[in-house]
Amino acid sequence: MTTPGLPTNRWLLRVSLRATIVLAVTLALLIVEFTSRSGVGWRLITFTYQANVLAAGYYAWTLLSPRADARTGLRGAVVLYVVVAGVVWNLLLTGRSMGYTPANFLLHVVVPILSVADWVLIGRSAGSAKWWQPLAWLAYPAAYLGLALIVLNRTGRRAPYYFLDPSSVGLVAVAVNVTVLAGGFLGLGYLLLAVARPRSANAGLS
Repeated sequence: MTTPGLPTNRWLLRVSLRATIVLAVTLALLIVEFTSRSGVGWRLITFTYQANVLAAGYYAWTLLSPRADARTGLRGAVVLYVVVAGVVWNLLLTGRSMGYTPANFLLHVVVPILSVADWVLIGRSAGSAKWWQPLAWLAYPAAYLGLALIVLNRTGRRAPYYFLDPSSVGLVAVAVNVTVLAGGFLGLGYLLLAVARPRSANAGLS
């Protein structure tokens, strides 16, 4: 059964992209759980793992309930978070991690690319994201920043990213990094609104 308003070819692409995202995240988590000494549990404090689990959950939901596509704001947030996680990791963290292991490649390269492809090729379908939503999408990163700087430090655990760790780079550098990241989130958020437009029900892949 196809999604209302989608031609068959776009419905097949939609299902293929989203099922692949769900499988990629699931496979990455299983790889880490069964091949690393510490397992996947502690990695769930990282933004990357949280964003990817959120993405897998959201896209699985859309496969089970096509009406979930009407939650365009949530969909945009999911795409934004995995893209930022992928960009930051590829630019700043490959040398501080184990590099392009299968799990890292899936979470930091495959999932962001497929999420962007879904956003652009499938379009924003059931509704249009509003101009203010990229501002709202900052809420989760801001909450994560609080977790990294306050909760983890108070429990004796360092922030999982060195550029958010005052003991590693200093408070001034953290403030600058947070400002740059906030600007990056906003810029990419508005770019997502610009590159995808709602498509008509009769439009096919172009």
